[in-house]
Amino acid sequence: MIMRKTVYFLLIAISILGTLVTPYGIVNTMVSLKYETENINDCVSNVNGINLCDTIRNLKIIFVFCLVLLVFLIYFRKKILNPKSNAE
Repeated sequence: MIMRKTVYFLLIAISILGTLVTPYGIVNTMVSLKYETENINDCVSNVNGINLCDTIRNLKIIFVFCLVLLVFLIYFRKKILNPKSNAE
């Protein structure tokens, strides 16, 4: 039971951290997209050659996943932390 509670709160903390950090990463990558490319439609950085559009898309996916995980964990909190045992 203690291990289940530890994993639960660890997942809550990771998902909260993910929902707070990924918007910063998206804004940071958008600034890089503005200043490290020559045209507005270019996605590849002139500085390091990374595809910035893919990075923004991946960060958006991570943000949505962390948000959905957080809502799921909060909504099913009682079922996760207090499972009914069949040995009654």
